[in-house]
Amino acid sequence: MDVNKILVIEDDESFRATLVATLEEQGFEVLQASTGAQGVQIARTEEPNLILCDVELQGVGGNLVLYAVRRDPKIASIPFVLMSGFAIMEVAPHASEKGADAFLAKPFSPTRLATTIDECLGRRQTPDDPVRTESVEQQAATRSGSLGGLLRPLKQILEATGLITTDYSRLELKEIVGLATQAHQTASSVYQEIETWLPAAETGA
Repeated sequence: MDVNKILVIEDDESFRATLVATLEEQGFEVLQASTGAQGVQIARTEEPNLILCDVELQGVGGNLVLYAVRRDPKIASIPFVLMSGFAIMEVAPHASEKGADAFLAKPFSPTRLATTIDECLGRRQTPDDPVRTESVEQQAATRSGSLGGLLRPLKQILEATGLITTDYSRLELKEIVGLATQAHQTASSVYQEIETWLPAAETGA
């Protein structure tokens, strides 16, 4: 019988060690990553049966790891569980919206961990399942479209701030204020768009 392989992405060394030991006691083969970028790389090369990922990773956060996994056809169908001990009431409701299969609030018991893993692995559909494939493709298309739509407003911000920086000596005060206001309003729109994809724990709200 093949042993299920689980990837743990966690930057807290002590918590990661405890989690790995618990998973090994439960009979799983465990892969480890201390950063989000490393976790995505391991997921692509090892293709684990399930991923456990902390939300509050330094650098590339857990939600961005989830986004990277879900938009890669090779690993998009891997069950993904987000873990967090911060802003639980805000993070948990958003987990499924971002494409996660489950959410674990830290600290959690070995029993809760085992139950969550069993449920996720039990619900897992094969990569050839048209329903699952369509869902993954739709999520990727929607997110890619939303992120692609940010390029234009970001360009507007760069143009406005660039003009202020390079031509400030030739601009009147009201023109500078106008450009700054335009940049601020556009930046606010970009922030709101990003906020729809990332919960408060990642946006710092």
